[in-house]
Amino acid sequence: MKRMNKILTFALALMGAASLTSCDDWLDLQPENSVTAENYWKSEADVASAMTGIYCKWMSISPTIFQHAEMRADMVAPGGVTLANYLRVREGNITSTNGLANWINYYAVINQCNLLLDRSELALENDPSYSVTQDSIYHAQARVIRDLMYFYLIRIWKDVPYITTAYYDDTKERLVGATPQMEILDALIGDLEAVQADGILPYSYSAVSSDKALNKGQVTMYMLKALLADMYRMKGSYATDLAVSQDAYKKSLALCNSIIESGQYSLVPYKKSTSVEANLDMKELTTKADSSFYVLDAMPDVWFNSVYVDGNSNESIMELQEDSYNSSGMYDGVVGHTYYVPNMDYLRNSLFPPTEKEMALGYGYHDVRLSMCGTVMDGSLYITKYVATSYTTGSAAEKDFKKNVLVYRLAEIYLMKAEVLTQIALANNNDQEMLLEAYRAVFKVRDRACAVETTDLQLGSGDYMQDAYWEELRKDLPITLNTGDISGSALEKLILDEEARELAYEGRRWFDLLRNAERNSEGKGNCTGGNISYLLSIAGSCTSTDKVAYIMGQLTKPDFRYMPYPYQDVSLNKTYNGPLKQKSFWGEE
Repeated sequence: MKRMNKILTFALALMGAASLTSCDDWLDLQPENSVTAENYWKSEADVASAMTGIYCKWMSISPTIFQHAEMRADMVAPGGVTLANYLRVREGNITSTNGLANWINYYAVINQCNLLLDRSELALENDPSYSVTQDSIYHAQARVIRDLMYFYLIRIWKDVPYITTAYYDDTKERLVGATPQMEILDALIGDLEAVQADGILPYSYSAVSSDKALNKGQVTMYMLKALLADMYRMKGSYATDLAVSQDAYKKSLALCNSIIESGQYSLVPYKKSTSVEANLDMKELTTKADSSFYVLDAMPDVWFNSVYVDGNSNESIMELQEDSYNSSGMYDGVVGHTYYVPNMDYLRNSLFPPTEKEMALGYGYHDVRLSMCGTVMDGSLYITKYVATSYTTGSAAEKDFKKNVLVYRLAEIYLMKAEVLTQIALANNNDQEMLLEAYRAVFKVRDRACAVETTDLQLGSGDYMQDAYWEELRKDLPITLNTGDISGSALEKLILDEEARELAYEGRRWFDLLRNAERNSEGKGNCTGGNISYLLSIAGSCTSTDKVAYIMGQLTKPDFRYMPYPYQDVSLNKTYNGPLKQKSFWGEE
């Protein structure tokens, strides 16, 4: 039955040219029902173009991902150019008609993946030179990207329509209801595990070390492992059965270790000077803790430029190649017009408080990541990571604001490892050795950043870990802890704070807050760690002063933490008696 329902606005774009050479070509194509499989999918070049189109579309929706991952959290604020839809969300006035409640961009990528998975076999039939192996590699990439898009969807909307077949004309029924969140998560995990088991997805696409863009700009087996570890971390947090939760955390841990121990990635070093320390009169040091800092006589330009400006650094697992896609999307779509700016008061006062050590203050010791968050240029505040051309020199012309978009990097894997280890330790009576191993993973990230002691983990004795075990931590020497020295709940909070500091504005914060709030927040099951208190504690930084009490009250309701379904999809389902209905929490359409 041929119908023009458009029941789910899943951007049913069709592949309409046989030879596409750039992202602009791809995105300029208009969907046309007259474009059939017979006109396309004739050769490997067609499939390669389709794969390019998937990456292009993914890059083009990076502003959407940023907004959904950051706008409801504590680290951004309205800028000089205000978005009405964002202000409404910030005030808790969230409705299905708000443009930021739209999921079309995610389903556009999903449909392009489904099209490739459904139609590439036609190219195999028509092109003798097109190998089954290469086709399988394209399929593996498309499946991983599709799984990532659904991973976003279930963290933004919870239960969503789960579609794994392609829409390429108007003959296919599109009345699709929502599938439960955890059912989808299990399906995604199963799919990634199947791709991993197939072993067809490359660990790299070129043996030439200089081909970083080729190896980091496409989905690799390492990217799959990072995503799968992330999904298992979510499952461990959301599962209400202790055994299921712990099993998921352990699988996440194994994947994190696999990436860390592969030797393929390393944190970009920040070379710190020890010259002043070396010349200090040791009589001035009343305790070893007085020397537990490096004196900073240079800014971390190499680190900042390598990771955020030049891209494809040694710690990057995957990032979308902005120059290749001829786009400045994050600048144009989010930060360049100051739609979203850093919440600097919150950053300075809560996440990046200064050191309290007199000697360190005298030498200007500080956590250098604060300046990676916000900078003032020409009188306006910007998110440094997306606009600065170096840590110290500021901005370039607007036409030059083209930066890669990070998907996963090693620093996040260390923090992920620390998080899941802490949850395992909490379920094992605050196992001190596990907690120490978790802290060591966090310390690698903190030490690179020159993190100050005021943001560090305090032991039961009141000492800071980085002070008490400065030498042991930096040299990976054994540490003997007393019973109860490390509090699992305190370490859990440190990791959440550290994820905020290290991954600021990289599309993580709301998901981190949500995951922690879901850990037994409603008293379900026997899962350990986490509760809603951390989420409530940052409410004052998520909204205007007059809305804080209201937002805190709403955040105690699990349904409020997820967006309502888009009005147009619910309305059209209602018109055609479809299965997708608005969540009861958000009322009738």
